[in-house]
Amino acid sequence: MHVPYLFLFLFYSCFMTAFKYQNNTDAKLFLQTLKSRINNHFQTNQISPYANGAMWFKMVFILLLWAGSYAAILSNPNSSWLMGLLIFIHACTHLLIPFNISHDANHQAMSKNKQVNNLLSQSLSLIGVSPFFWKIAHNQEHHSFINVTPIDSNTKGYGVLKFTPEDPHKNNFRFQHWYAPAVYFLTTLNYVFLKEFKMIRSGQYRIPTAAFVELAFVKLGYFTYVAIIPYFVLQVAIWKIALAFVLAHFMLGVMLSLVFQCGHFTEDAHYPTVKEQVIQDGWATHTLRTTCDFGTNNRVLGALTGGINIHIPHHLFPNICHIHYRALVPIIKQTAHEFNLPYREYDSFTEAIVSHLKLLRNLGDTGYDFKHDYTIKELHD
Repeated sequence: MHVPYLFLFLFYSCFMTAFKYQNNTDAKLFLQTLKSRINNHFQTNQISPYANGAMWFKMVFILLLWAGSYAAILSNPNSSWLMGLLIFIHACTHLLIPFNISHDANHQAMSKNKQVNNLLSQSLSLIGVSPFFWKIAHNQEHHSFINVTPIDSNTKGYGVLKFTPEDPHKNNFRFQHWYAPAVYFLTTLNYVFLKEFKMIRSGQYRIPTAAFVELAFVKLGYFTYVAIIPYFVLQVAIWKIALAFVLAHFMLGVMLSLVFQCGHFTEDAHYPTVKEQVIQDGWATHTLRTTCDFGTNNRVLGALTGGINIHIPHHLFPNICHIHYRALVPIIKQTAHEFNLPYREYDSFTEAIVSHLKLLRNLGDTGYDFKHDYTIKELHD
């Protein structure tokens, strides 16, 4: 079911445009220059910014892996080790699908045909998530106002974690860098059981009837195929299915959280100055300051995460398929350098994770000063 995009535009205009960017001349010139160079890259090389043959092959492979591993599980192999391996592989596809397919599709980046993108965005249903609510929380709230409290949903720690200096301090935050991974275990369980319902209950969103119908079908379909069908076909105790379900989500939750959190919340995280609901920066400049890459040269990491590790190109050009991100990095770096703007990056995923945990430690320290006085040269070096 395709939910019209009209609502998303209404949501954007009614709720979020209360916050605006201060796009001065330099900010506008930077964005114009960058757009021109990126467009020239695709024109000169005569390639489309959408998915290429390799991307379509990867998409088909992931969907076949999802279907094949599920069918193999239902075949009830005699070996418990083989069953465990099949469950692990199938669980991994629940990360590969959102990272590599639905994420790009929801940004209209897979194909120039919107109907194709809308169809592929429904792949989120395979992991129990409503495409409609995802687009609100991710595309609109997060992408439009990165690290801006209270709009960006990624800044919400719900009193358990503190992701921004603006959050009221609690004593337990002193230890959050130790217990954060345990909280991240619950991330995808939250998506499956609570997130959309919390958004509905908040009363903050005008939700059309079609969205409720979509949500009902998504949840019913998801729990039918991950729990009800295996229970009747495999004829195993329900607690075994529940245990496999929870353990799989623990793995999914921590990996999903770390991949996305490391793109914004590291030691040099930038929290914008907002005066009278005006962000004291241009949109593209703000995006550079609040976003970072990690493990850019790790092709395996990039393939598995759908290029989310190359996060700056994604946020600047979300309608470009992730298969092209690596080629865009030198262009963005050079342009940022010419305009004396930062390009934040970490050499590896491990380094980014360590930096993320250090940020959480710093946020838990009431005496820590988040007024970053770094120089552009230090960031480039």
